[in-house]
Order: sequence, then C-alpha cells, then structure tokens
Amino acid sequence: MGDWDTVTRVRTPFAPATMWLVRGRANPNGARDAAVYLLVGDATAEPIKEIRPAAGVELPARRPSAAEMRLTIFHFNDLHGRYGVFGRIAGRLAATRRAAAGDARRAVLAITAGDECGGTLADLLPASGGADRPAHPAYRLYAEAGIDLGVPGNHDLDLGTGRLAHAIGRAGHLTLLAANVTGAAALAERLYPAALLLVKGMRVGFIGLTTAAQVRPDPASGRRVTDPLAAAHHLVPALRPLCDVLIIVSHLGLSLNQHSAIVEGAGDVELARSLPTGAVHLIIGGHTHTVLNEGGLSAENIVNGIPIVQTGKFGQFVGEVEMRVGATVEVTHACLRATLELPDDAAFTRAHVQPLLAQIAAEGRRVLGRVADDADLSTAAVRERLAEGESALANFIADALVARCRAAGYPVDFAMIDATSIHAGLPPGAELTLAAWCEVMPFDDTICLLRLTGRQIEALLRDNALRVERPGEPHTQRGFLHFSAGVRYVIQLGQTRAEADVAAITLNGRPIAACYEQTFVVATTGFVRGLAAAWETHVGAHLGRPLFDLKRVPREHTNLCARTLLLEHIAAHGGVWPEAGARRDGRIARQLWS
Repeated sequence: MGDWDTVTRVRTPFAPATMWLVRGRANPNGARDAAVYLLVGDATAEPIKEIRPAAGVELPARRPSAAEMRLTIFHFNDLHGRYGVFGRIAGRLAATRRAAAGDARRAVLAITAGDECGGTLADLLPASGGADRPAHPAYRLYAEAGIDLGVPGNHDLDLGTGRLAHAIGRAGHLTLLAANVTGAAALAERLYPAALLLVKGMRVGFIGLTTAAQVRPDPASGRRVTDPLAAAHHLVPALRPLCDVLIIVSHLGLSLNQHSAIVEGAGDVELARSLPTGAVHLIIGGHTHTVLNEGGLSAENIVNGIPIVQTGKFGQFVGEVEMRVGATVEVTHACLRATLELPDDAAFTRAHVQPLLAQIAAEGRRVLGRVADDADLSTAAVRERLAEGESALANFIADALVARCRAAGYPVDFAMIDATSIHAGLPPGAELTLAAWCEVMPFDDTICLLRLTGRQIEALLRDNALRVERPGEPHTQRGFLHFSAGVRYVIQLGQTRAEADVAAITLNGRPIAACYEQTFVVATTGFVRGLAAAWETHVGAHLGRPLFDLKRVPREHTNLCARTLLLEHIAAHGGVWPEAGARRDGRIARQLWS
C-alpha cells in the first residue's frame, strides 16, 4: 500500500485542514505504467484547505489540455463472494487492456465499489492468515486480476477492523479508499480517503465513500463511519484542482428511495444533488444492487450533470464507462456486459479461482450435526408456509438468539426474526453441513437490542397480523416477524387483510394488558424488515391502518452477529433438534373471524 517511510515523517503533527500527498505502490497487475499518490489525513472533521506533497514527493507536470485522451473505467460491485464468474471478469479486463496497450492516448482503470464479502462460505474460511487460509480471499483475487482500487462496503467492514486490515495487507498493492471511515489505527496504513492515479499522463482522482447502514459495531478499534456528504464536501474542492478527472467510488446505495437495501442519510443521487454541478465527473456506485444503464447511459442516471453507474450484484454484470478527456471531460458511453456471455480466462481461473472454490467447498462440507426429521424444517416449508404462521425453523432461530444473547451477557427478554432473513430450509433427518446452514442465513447480520413497552409490542403484533400470508395470495417480502417462546398470540385473519388483528397476547405467561407499562429488551437483526419497504409503500400504506415503524425505535447495536450465534447454538446441541427449539409449541395460532 502506501510508502510509510515517507508517511511517517509527515504524519505527526498534521496542520489543521491539511492533507498530505504520499507515494503509494500501484498494483503491478493493474494499469500499465501507473503511479499512485495517496492522500493521508482526516477528511471528516473540516474542509480541506490544502493538499501538500510529502517530503520527496513531486507530481509530474500536467499534460496539456489539448492532448485529448480516452479513459475506460471498468467497474463492478457487490460480488458478495460469487467468485465462480471472476475468471470471466478478469478475462474481459485483460482483453480491454490488451486493446489499449499500444495506444498512448488510451488508458484503462478497474474499480470495485465494495461488498466483496458477505453472504457466502468464503466469509467463514478460518482467519489464520496463512497462505492456504487467507483472512479473506477477495482482495488477493482482485489484485491478481489487476483491479486498481476500490471502496470497502458495509459487509467488508463486518470482517472487523483487524481482519479487514490483514486481508488488505495480504492483497499486494490494491488501493482501498474511504474518506468517511476514520479512527481505527489498524486501518491507518490500509485505508485512505482519496488517491490520485497517474496513467499515461492523466491525473485521475478518486474519493471513496462507504455507508454507515448495517455496519457492525467495532468499538474496541475506534473505527467510526461518518457522514459521507460532509467528507465529500470537505475534500472535493481541494482535490479537484489536482485532477484531470475526478471520480467518487461509492458504497452508499443509489438513493433514499431504494427498497433493496437500507440507505442511510444519503445515496448517490442525494450526493450528486448536493455537489456543485459537474464538481465530479462520475459516481461509481454499489450497495443497493441496482442495475443501471443496461442499455447505455440513461438520462435518469445523470444527476446534476454527474453520471451514476452501478452493476447490480453477484457479478451478473460488469460495467464499462468511456470518457473523453481534453479541455473538457465527457462521459461518452456507459454500458453493462452480462458476465456469463463473456469468455473465461481459463489460465486465470485455473490458477486463482478454482483453488479458492475448492477450498470454500471443502469448508462447506464440514458437518455441524444432524437435523431432526421434521418436514417443517425443510426448504419447501420455508417457501410455502414461513410467513403464514408458526414455524419450527423460525422458532429454533428466535429461541437460539435469546439463549445465545443471554449467554453473552445481554439481558434479553425476547427475540424476533424477520421471515425474509431465512432464505432456505434444511434437509430433514440428514446431516447438517456448514454449506446447508449458510443457505438458510447467508449473512452474518448484527444483533440489535430494542427496548419496547408491552403496549408497543401489542401494536407491533397487530402490525404483524397485517403482514401474514393469506390463502390464495402470492407470497412476497412483507416483513412478517417470528418471536421467541415468551411471546404468544392468536392472529385473527378477518375477511380482508385490513381487518386482520390479534388476540390472546401473553408475554412470559402474563396477559398483555398487565404488561403495558413494562419495558422489554428485544433482540433482532440490523436488517429486520429491510426488504419490506416495497410492500409497505404499495400495500401497507393503503390498508387504512398505520403500520408500526421499527425504524423509529432506538436500537443498541451489539458486537454479536446472528449467524455466529446460531452456529454456536447448533454446536452446543449437536444439530437442529426439538430440544434446541426446533418445534412448534403453539406460540402463534390462526383463526378466522368476521
């Protein structure tokens, strides 16, 4: 990463509102003859007034503005460990670079907009850091493929500061940027606010921004994720004069109106609107898994004169942006290429992808125990009945969260789990492997604690009755909640969804009316009802009854994670058994009333 012999000489003390420009090391597999300059300092506290070269650092002279250049930006986001397609991504990038190699006026840079991990078995590879057991394989794979730089996503930060720093360090010279992540000493030599890449005479500036949404707390590290708009506004005016092209690499999400992920504070649309017109030339986005510009750059994705690009998720597309850089900078073309239609780089796949996939598969075959012979635990039950009432699998998960939170010292009364957090079921009566459980809950969501009065829990259960799956209706993500054993109630379906209600509520055996003023600690995940926004907008808002807005309930983020706790519970019980909570006990009943 950075040349820290140079950085150390200038790092202390910093002049107020000043950042230092130090030499970095370009990815040797990346852009040919590129030079990297890294910005060191804090962009979160106040506007940057000056960017100073460190001792011995001198930027080459700027190219004449009349010397017109072509810049290709190759980008992807939210791969989430789907490495099987990466040989095709690497092959397309290599072919693009070969085509540009002999042209002195054409350059190619490759960018990732974050969430390299989260959602696959790769996250669970032992974190010893040895050559055969990497801290996390994504960054090393990217470095080998020639990715020049990127931004960490919220799930990358979930690795924890120490593991993330180790993973970046093992990747070679892949530059990672996040101007609004600060405070963690372990990341000081791994993560930078911004960078300047010199390639074929062009100065291409990059600023990284990442979301605070759903980021796992890491209080011991001192890491903070601050307001991304403030960091951008502090940094853009100071960096822009040094650049021929200025690009923001963002893991904020497209906009506050997106329903596919939680966008906190601002997305790329709000960021672009907040900047002076044309202050940056491009925003490369991620986080919301949005497919933008599939048929070419769309006018709706140009905000305040700034094009916004994003490639969806899981490597389904790679993006290419063409820019003409002269007296002015213009984005002349942006498109997506379907990854499965690209030729595979067989040599890259054989050398780097296949060994990694083999290692992941071996880890997935690890046996955790056995599954009870109960069809209610199956994938068919999850698909067909999970959000229509009580479920043995949901009971197991909710009860396990209560038990493990209490074992970790948290005074939890109940737990609740969103049905949309459960992605699959288990093989009844068979061995339970790590791969099978990761199909059930692929993401290691952070546990949050909510403090709810009995009266609020009653309102939440009434809201839950509005979300239950009803006979004859298509199944969709509504945010139906399952509760641990201490919460019992009856769902009265009524004749229509708007008439649905609840009755006979008890909390720990007491009638709800006797608990109205009591406060209960309820454990849940940070993503609870994260995918219910579309239903709330298109259906819930028209029911004539107010929905319970969980976003308004203050929450305490813990350092516990749902998948980790559940794996501990499975290990403690030798699998998924009735004795561990995998059974129906009548906590939810359904009845019709008119």
